[in-house]
Amino acid sequence: FILPKEYVGFLENFSEFEEREGKYNYWIMKPAASSRGRGIQVVNDISSVIYGEPMIMQRYLKDPLLLNGYKFDLRIYILVTSVNPLEMFIYEEGFGRFSTVAYNLDPDDKANKYIHLTNVSINKYNLKNSDGVNNDEIYGGTKVSLETLKEKVEKAYNINWDK
Repeated sequence: FILPKEYVGFLENFSEFEEREGKYNYWIMKPAASSRGRGIQVVNDISSVIYGEPMIMQRYLKDPLLLNGYKFDLRIYILVTSVNPLEMFIYEEGFGRFSTVAYNLDPDDKANKYIHLTNVSINKYNLKNSDGVNNDEIYGGTKVSLETLKEKVEKAYNINWDK
């Protein structure tokens, strides 16, 4: 059995980072044809990697920008109407999503999706954050308007979002 070159490249990268980072060699593994956070895993052990189905393997971002200690992301949608010449439109009303447990890299918490994922379909089941406070009281839920996210980021980091 010969491994395809994509697998060999991944194995080499995984091994290289494992030598430097040990148990903190985190990768995020996402099924290629899935949605709403289904099947996503944070892995740091090569034996956890699934080779039988198409997966997207990404180096895990271990030092993300946090908001009050929680991971967040933003969704901005773009409509591409032409490739040549390139023409696209940015939808102005994106949104932000939050994790519901304070961020940490403790290997014992690696499987806690409430720490590492911001998917609303996952975090809606964790009604209280790691401080025991209802998530709706902090941000208005785990999914907020782009305007609300902008206000929270500007306040937390004393920055001008528009710049």
